[in-house]
Amino acid sequence: EPAWFWDAVIRYVGLQFYTPYSTVLDTSRGIAWPRWCVGGTTNAVLNCLDRHMATPVREQEVLSWEGEDGVRRSWSYGRLNAEVCRSAEALRDLGFGKGDVISLYTPFLPESVAALLAIAKIGAVVMPLFSGFGAGAVVERMNDAGAVGVVTVDGTLRRGNRVRLKQVIDEAAAAVPTLRKTIVIRNLDEKTQMKAGRDHWWHELREDQPEESETAEVPADHPLLLVYTSGTTGKSKGCILTHVGFPTKIAVDLRLCMDFRPGDGLMWMSDMGWVVGPYLALGTPWLEGTMVIAEGGPDYPEPGRFWRLVQDHRVTYLGVAPTIIRSQMRYGVEGLNRYDLSSVRMGISTGEPWNPDAWLW
Repeated sequence: EPAWFWDAVIRYVGLQFYTPYSTVLDTSRGIAWPRWCVGGTTNAVLNCLDRHMATPVREQEVLSWEGEDGVRRSWSYGRLNAEVCRSAEALRDLGFGKGDVISLYTPFLPESVAALLAIAKIGAVVMPLFSGFGAGAVVERMNDAGAVGVVTVDGTLRRGNRVRLKQVIDEAAAAVPTLRKTIVIRNLDEKTQMKAGRDHWWHELREDQPEESETAEVPADHPLLLVYTSGTTGKSKGCILTHVGFPTKIAVDLRLCMDFRPGDGLMWMSDMGWVVGPYLALGTPWLEGTMVIAEGGPDYPEPGRFWRLVQDHRVTYLGVAPTIIRSQMRYGVEGLNRYDLSSVRMGISTGEPWNPDAWLW
């Protein structure tokens, strides 16, 4: 009984709408083309940020970030909202609006979270791209989506190396005719070539923007994310996740199945280019938690960095992939036992099946 079930979930978790829906599920076009929450209007940002601004949640920590070089930053819900509003107005000034596909080609930074939510706030569609992609993979996906904009960084640290992501976008841009604007976040102060008219610095665009901005009212099943499959076994396929579908499914996963509570800290070392990145960026503020995010890898500059992050940031929800566990096994149990992991209340696995040795370890 999908209509009954999802209606009950939406009401239980308190998903907010500008206009209430009249019909939960319409399959008149066929079961393969359902329409959800027909007649309703909402926005993921209404539920992730706007509804918290008049409550004590505004002062709580929403993200705790650590760079590969050890630099740490922490933002409150109020700070994140201000950053999102300024970013949304900057995007509007560049001519972006509802339905525009804007790629996100960044490592996991606080600014990446603000950019993702700002794109959603104006009703545009976020298209995450794995920051390890080369120009060819970027071109294939941006052309398939008809992307008109991209948010990237000058560079990022990866195992001590300075990786220049803007250079990859420059190479790809020549083969993406729909691309109008490139927005560059300054992360490493890399010397960066900027093409006049197309390229803009993130900090300059946002400099004089207000800290309040109207959230676009969109149909409940308006596209929120366009996430591409890895392409490992064939042509990469774009999957649409909507403003009502993604938050509702997150609520089922985390709140109903996994008992995620307000104030919980969720760490899931991933990239903004896969679905786990947006899952953290949207899921933790939606459920009043804290996202623990990091630049770089799980075992650099120290082999036990993954576990040290759990310890230092008091992670209660730990997401892993079996690959990470297999990579940690070579350091031995002694390396694991050095850290205080008593804060962890739940472990979550994704990405692939477990092999017995890694599971038992």
